[in-house]
Amino acid sequence: MTIPYAVRSLRTSLLALLIIGSLTTACKKSGGVDGVDPRDQYVGVYDGGYQASTLVNNSLESNRESGTVKITVSKAQAMNQLYLELFFNNATKQNVTAELSEKTFTVIDKQTESLVFDGKTYANAKYTATGQFIDKTIVMNTTTETLQSGVTLSRQGSITGTMK
Repeated sequence: MTIPYAVRSLRTSLLALLIIGSLTTACKKSGGVDGVDPRDQYVGVYDGGYQASTLVNNSLESNRESGTVKITVSKAQAMNQLYLELFFNNATKQNVTAELSEKTFTVIDKQTESLVFDGKTYANAKYTATGQFIDKTIVMNTTTETLQSGVTLSRQGSITGTMK
């Protein structure tokens, strides 16, 4: 008489596991393969301009330049990263990877850059860049900075582009 109760109990347990298993595999996970990639809205080509100023001790402006920039934004392999290809004045190309957090981003693969001041080039100056996407516009701010003989030399850049 105990065998029918054991079979019934085992059958009920097996049925419960089957139902739970089918429910968990049938549910769509958030951010899965079928989800919308938030980077898609930023991918494209942006046309714009840039301005840059070289500062001495963060106040005296010694050099200012401006020009055009074309920015191509594409998706990187990592889900929260973008590739930015910047083409300045139809002559100089720069490729960087940016980590995206909602609408803002930080360049993560470039830590140094050469800084030219008064005819002298200072290699390995510290480089940082951050930006954000606002509607169909990209805005990016860059800083290159070095300390030389007690004097801080920095280059502050501002890049803006509108999606084509």
